[in-house]
Amino acid sequence: MLGSFQKKDGYLENNEYVVTWAIGHLVELAEPQDYDTQLKKWTMDTLPIIPTRFQLKANPKTAKQFKIVKQLVNRSDIEQLICATDAGREGELIFRYIYRLAGCQKPFMRLWLSETTPAAVKKGFTELRPGTEFNRLAAAAEARSRADWLIGINATRSFTVRHNTLLSIGRVQTPTLALIVNREREIKNFVPESYWELYAEFTKSNGQLYVGKWFKGEQNRFQDQQAARAVQARVDGQPANVLEVEEKDIAELPPLLFNLNDLQKEANKKYGLAAAKTLAAAQSLYETRKLLTYPRTDSRHITTELAKTIPERLSALAGAAEYMHYTDTAKAAGPPGKRYVDNGKVSDHTALIPTNVKPILDNYSPDERKIYDLVARRFLAIFFPPARYKQTKVVTEAAGEKFLTTGRVELDKGWKTVYAPVENNHGDDENDGIIPDLTRGEAVRTTKTEIKEKETRPPKRYTEASLLAVMEGANRLIEDRELKAAMKEHGLGTPATRAAIIERLIQVGYIVRQKKTLVPTAKGEILIDLVPEIIKNPELTGRWEKTLADIEAGTADPEEFMTGIKKLTGEIVELARTQTASNQFQTSREALGKCPFCGKAVIEGKKGYGCSGYKEGCKFVIWKEIAGKKITAKQAQGLLQKGKTGIIKGFKSKAGKSFEAILVLGQNGKVEFEFNKKRSNQHI
Repeated sequence: MLGSFQKKDGYLENNEYVVTWAIGHLVELAEPQDYDTQLKKWTMDTLPIIPTRFQLKANPKTAKQFKIVKQLVNRSDIEQLICATDAGREGELIFRYIYRLAGCQKPFMRLWLSETTPAAVKKGFTELRPGTEFNRLAAAAEARSRADWLIGINATRSFTVRHNTLLSIGRVQTPTLALIVNREREIKNFVPESYWELYAEFTKSNGQLYVGKWFKGEQNRFQDQQAARAVQARVDGQPANVLEVEEKDIAELPPLLFNLNDLQKEANKKYGLAAAKTLAAAQSLYETRKLLTYPRTDSRHITTELAKTIPERLSALAGAAEYMHYTDTAKAAGPPGKRYVDNGKVSDHTALIPTNVKPILDNYSPDERKIYDLVARRFLAIFFPPARYKQTKVVTEAAGEKFLTTGRVELDKGWKTVYAPVENNHGDDENDGIIPDLTRGEAVRTTKTEIKEKETRPPKRYTEASLLAVMEGANRLIEDRELKAAMKEHGLGTPATRAAIIERLIQVGYIVRQKKTLVPTAKGEILIDLVPEIIKNPELTGRWEKTLADIEAGTADPEEFMTGIKKLTGEIVELARTQTASNQFQTSREALGKCPFCGKAVIEGKKGYGCSGYKEGCKFVIWKEIAGKKITAKQAQGLLQKGKTGIIKGFKSKAGKSFEAILVLGQNGKVEFEFNKKRSNQHI
């Protein structure tokens, strides 16, 4: 591609280029204790923490790679750098932080790619852009990074110290949690109400049947069963006539191309895939397999320039048995229209589509195959005609009461042909079906009636798909009309971060997955009750996203933005400081015993039974799994209160052999095995 390279430790090199890489964020904002060691201890007295000048530090986990990169960028024979990180806000931030901490002042160019095929990379190297062109993008990225640090560090510390429980708070994760908590409370507080529907079966003179549902104006149900029975008695067995017959052809256009949010929603609905897994598979298909364009996109359209490359992309799909049946039709259809090709609706990156690399699906992971297939079929579908249906609406009158019958019959599959082998489509409506030929004024007879009792249903819990949809359209949750309009393109988080937000909420114990749904924990609910409205309202993060986009566009000042963030940080700390300390967290997790180190309560956590004094540095913990055996809360309680458990069976040695033992607390507070009443020296 760029010539043959010799592999070195942490980089590649040939006569013209040196290629090295970041492993995620090699450089990050310094922690409070990096500014002042006294800030390591969490106390209200030291808050708010607002650095006069933000400092950077190497991520300790990848310090070796940063050292390599630093040496390379400052090497005397290297005259210029090329930034080839992901073409987006976070990719720009990764490069700028490395560049700054490495002390580099050399000029740099920007490689801006939407796909990583050999041809795209070669073309990109002929179209390198000055790095300074992306200074506004870098300013927005840095403002986002610093603002999240200020809010996250200060809100988390202040509420944690005030309520004596570790409480992770963030500008996107907290309003997202509020959505889930509020939905759960709607469900819990929902009181079902009974209602009744009346159905009538009508028979034509030739014996053909059809069913209608009673309605009156906008109403199609009875709140009172007796009222339903009265109408039933009036129409049962009575002659009827057809008041209205309306037939029309409906054309359903192919859906728009995928952006990341839509892909994550579809993968969750169809396969139950978590948003993070979908992103990981799409990223692998982009970076490693070279099969998809850049996944972290919010666009559903492609550019006129990219549309010129469609024939070679279709040729690549034609080489795969799964898609070869559709590529001839797609090629013959010609270029797609403005519904799919619109430069004005493309942001940094185009919609997600296949590249010109032939897929060999058997070689990929199950998740990769599923995600590629979704993108490939969505892409192929845009070249097919609309799906066509005949939609019928019939109104029948009996004894002065009206009944509605609807039906939809497929006339032409159109673009849905592309999905025919992989989907068993039973129709989109419970009333889909064939209605006999009827004419206005035709006489029929009411041959059967039925009253169905039903109940109103609570709103459904969020799945990842429905939560992603709400996060993307968060402007709908905002009352301020002007801000609502301004925020139309900016939701909770970005396509690149929403999956990580959901995973973070699970990681910190605020929500759990129950099958496909997301359910808040007691800890998550208590937190939402404690934090002020400004933190949990989507309006705050929506305003941020809009301002960050304005910084990218050059219409907002990053310094002005940060001044507002610093003011808000102080207000949040003051709100926490003046709150009454809550004991709800402690009562929601009953103490199992006293810590042998410091005497504070030991409570159940996600991975172990640990000391509640962890914020003060106490590290005592009884792990929930020891030598392959799950330790119950009751066993942990016995260990704390008596100093030992009973005999526990089911431990496994490193060699895989099962054994039984007693767990005991050693003099140093370590958990140890005891065999045959003789204590082992081996700590756990």
